[in-house]
Amino acid sequence: MPVFETSVALDCPQERAFDFLLQPANIARIAPPELGLSFVSAPETLELGSLMEFKIQGYGHVQKMVHEITDLVRPTVFTEAQIRGLFASWVHEHAFETNDRGQAVVIDRITFLPPAGLLGLLVTSRKILEQLEEGFDHRHAQLQKLLTEAG
Repeated sequence: MPVFETSVALDCPQERAFDFLLQPANIARIAPPELGLSFVSAPETLELGSLMEFKIQGYGHVQKMVHEITDLVRPTVFTEAQIRGLFASWVHEHAFETNDRGQAVVIDRITFLPPAGLLGLLVTSRKILEQLEEGFDHRHAQLQKLLTEAG
């Protein structure tokens, strides 16, 4: 199963980064605009068992997805898993640490399987990994802007 992993160090406490990313409204704020992320339904703050229904613009169509929070240990990790959507499998682990400089380190680890069928011939693992790389560059820049101590 393909794995994408990336991290960013932020000048804020670990707890602040964790709490920020538990709010779907903030996830939408840091998403790349071309993704067109919008939440159809989600709680204000995620907790274990929460469901998030959202839409994204992808591969020429609006895709509807539903993810569930399957693990949550405050303030070190939460995991969301696709229960309905485009991919054959999608699990996104959000891990949080504090480095020796006192910065929050946000680590994103995504394991996935591309869509099945004909769509899987177009939406390959390589294409997904490239899009994740681009998307997380934007996301990290937004996190830097929104979560610095001055922000």
